[in-house]
Amino acid sequence: MSKLSFKVSARTARLIGRENIANSKGAIIELVKNGYDADSDISIVYFDNEYSPIINEISLDYYNTLLQKGINKTLLNNVYDSKTGKFIIKEGLEQEPRNLLKKSLNKLNSLYIIDSGEGMTQNIIRDYWMTIGTDHKAIDVFTNSGKVKSGAKGIGRFALDRLGGKCEMITVYNPENHKPDTDELGNPSNFSGYNWKVNWEDFEGDFKTIDTVKAELIGIESKTIKKEIIKEIPELNLGELNTKVDFEFGTILKITDLRDNWEDYYVEQVYSDLEVLVPPKESGEFQIFLFSTLSPEKYGEVVGSVCDDFDYKLIASANDKQMVTLKIIRDEYDLDRIDPDFFKRNEMQNKPYTKADFEKGYWEKKMTFSQLLPGFSEKDEEKVFDNIGVFNFTFYYMKKGYSSEDIERFYYNSFMTNNRRAWLEKFAGVKLFRDNFRVRPYGEVQNTSFDWLDLGLRKSQNQAGIAKEEGGWRVEPENVSGAIKISRLTNVDFEDKSSREGLQENKTFQIFKKLLANIILVLEEDRAYIARAMDAFYKENNSDAIDRKKAEALAKSILEKEKGKREKQKKEGKKSSQNQNDNQLNDSLSNESIVLAELNREKDEEIEKLKDEQKVLRGLASSGIVLASFSHDLSKLNDVLDSRVEKLKQIIATKFNEKDYEDTEDRKNPFARLEKMKKQDLKLQNWLKFSLGATRKDKRKRPQVFLHKYFKDLKDDWQIILENRAIDFDVSSIEEIELRVFEIEFDSIFNNLLVNSFDAFKNSKENRSRKIIILAKATEKEIVIEYYDNGPGLSKDIENPEKIFEPLFTTRRNAFTGEEEGTGLGMWLIGYFGSICASDFGFIVPGISVQTVPLLPVW
Repeated sequence: MSKLSFKVSARTARLIGRENIANSKGAIIELVKNGYDADSDISIVYFDNEYSPIINEISLDYYNTLLQKGINKTLLNNVYDSKTGKFIIKEGLEQEPRNLLKKSLNKLNSLYIIDSGEGMTQNIIRDYWMTIGTDHKAIDVFTNSGKVKSGAKGIGRFALDRLGGKCEMITVYNPENHKPDTDELGNPSNFSGYNWKVNWEDFEGDFKTIDTVKAELIGIESKTIKKEIIKEIPELNLGELNTKVDFEFGTILKITDLRDNWEDYYVEQVYSDLEVLVPPKESGEFQIFLFSTLSPEKYGEVVGSVCDDFDYKLIASANDKQMVTLKIIRDEYDLDRIDPDFFKRNEMQNKPYTKADFEKGYWEKKMTFSQLLPGFSEKDEEKVFDNIGVFNFTFYYMKKGYSSEDIERFYYNSFMTNNRRAWLEKFAGVKLFRDNFRVRPYGEVQNTSFDWLDLGLRKSQNQAGIAKEEGGWRVEPENVSGAIKISRLTNVDFEDKSSREGLQENKTFQIFKKLLANIILVLEEDRAYIARAMDAFYKENNSDAIDRKKAEALAKSILEKEKGKREKQKKEGKKSSQNQNDNQLNDSLSNESIVLAELNREKDEEIEKLKDEQKVLRGLASSGIVLASFSHDLSKLNDVLDSRVEKLKQIIATKFNEKDYEDTEDRKNPFARLEKMKKQDLKLQNWLKFSLGATRKDKRKRPQVFLHKYFKDLKDDWQIILENRAIDFDVSSIEEIELRVFEIEFDSIFNNLLVNSFDAFKNSKENRSRKIIILAKATEKEIVIEYYDNGPGLSKDIENPEKIFEPLFTTRRNAFTGEEEGTGLGMWLIGYFGSICASDFGFIVPGISVQTVPLLPVW
């Protein structure tokens, strides 16, 4: 009988690397965690991604640079048209050449991941780094400084293949933390570090086994990793980092032939993921920095956000005896406003609901696993409770808003709703951390595992309001944030999936989730108990307001019955009459009551509409107030911009002759550079002119406005932008008309119309001249103003054109995610002021030869 050995296909590297790791963000996080396991106090993620985006307009210099770096000339010419020394992206460019260029540009970029850990000897590289699935981290779970290593499967390094086709590792090791280094023959090595290189494409090929694929290893004599960092990335100034790390030892991973496009949008996603990679308290122990050559001023140290604006906070700590210590912190109520008589109620005499408990701000309680999950221990034959182990859980509840009535009824503290909403958009969700590193994708915003505790399902099964007498209120998943901390050492039943995307869904993990949900239930019951007591107290002391609400509810009921009656008559094919109405409703309704109920409904709808408009206008007014506050400083800046380039040019001219640079490239010609600066200053001046002009007090008065002069000035204000975008703005057909109108309302209409036309031209795929025409004429009855552009018209996806005048409606979306990017306010303001100024306002049918988006205000 013969014995056979297994062979491993070289394709295995691809299976456990490129195809196993879900996305590039996860791959970067795996490599950052490797640095942590190497006892590093810092990780630097550096994107050399200057050439990632396809720029709409490039200079001749930039074009030549791309050629020098190896971008195919034919490929560039398939994407760009040459126009007077510039290259502009072709109109109506198809996706295929764009994708081919983007793929080529990716090859020009690099990604570095740097740590200051203990480095690697040749022995470690050969025996561990080059061994797939090594178990040394599973056996040796602690670093030299005592930290628990986050990895255990021995495949994290294959995340390199997910990121790029080639990888280079430079490492300088700490001799005090390693055994004496030797080569393959056991001879002592004199090198202080090593340069390891691999081409992941070498693993491709039919019938190739992994032992036939080789990596290159070169010894280096650098005494510090800092020297190697400076050599590789001279732009990275280590001295400016807010860290005590000296970078004596450590490792550099350089990944090239990148598989992903790293435009700023995707870099920002990585930064957001790193923000929640470690719990906030641990962020001082392990620092993470991220830099991008495409946006050099945008990023830096990654600092997790600590939640200090919450309504309720729950802290739960479970020990190895299945005992959970709970601490509930209340920060939702304004104690100074709570009526002293409230605490005299019977239900407020019990702990922890007394006045003293409220003044203390928190209460504590101990509960066993069995008490939190009653009945399970009797059926727990597999001893699942024993397998759960020690854990810590911090949980925050934060409502996003409140009504004025709720403030009176529940004595809420006020808070900045915008700030809280923005924080929750970024940090909402319950995250799971193991040994101080987040286990993805639990609690990850915009991920299917965001609500992995099924809080939304609990809420949908019981939609009870906070003050419902029977109880049952549940938190909403989008209004909570939290962190659960476990460890490889104390929670041994929580095993990673091989994909590194979460934990294995075994029975222990399922019961653990139920346990966490019932811990949250303690907070929910506490908040609901207080809300019921406050609601009852409010009803006893505010009967008039409640009666008014009952009246509104009655009016709503009357309308619903009337609607139901009419639908029934229509279905049965009967003709209605007033007598039939009275009979069918058993004389409970009268024509007068229906009229009053209808009037009440219309009144409520009008009030709600006005409230919505008020909110939007308050936001716009706030922006205007801030701008007006700095108007004096900005006007000084405007004056400086007017002359600074000319003054600088005069100074330079005393030392250099402009004629000497006539045959010099623009990028090396100081006078040409100054002219470019002057154009930029003009654009900035133009913006300041708009901004400061919009807040002038005289625009808020209603003087006589001469239309011919008004539209001529409007064209002058936009002239620079019109020229830069090659737009012909025709205001020649404006009659000499004067009328009394608020100029600021005119500005809101026509400035927004122009901005929308600019966007439409930008998005147009047809290569044709760009025109905007404004006509104004007076008839015997009215003044008619017509606005035309020859852009692509409204999106075909809009069924009802009037929809664009609704607040917050926008068709401008992010090209990467499809999310709305427009404010949805421009056309709403046009419609709002247009309806105020005009007796008739709306669309004209587009012309035959060109698509137009005209509007017809009539004064």
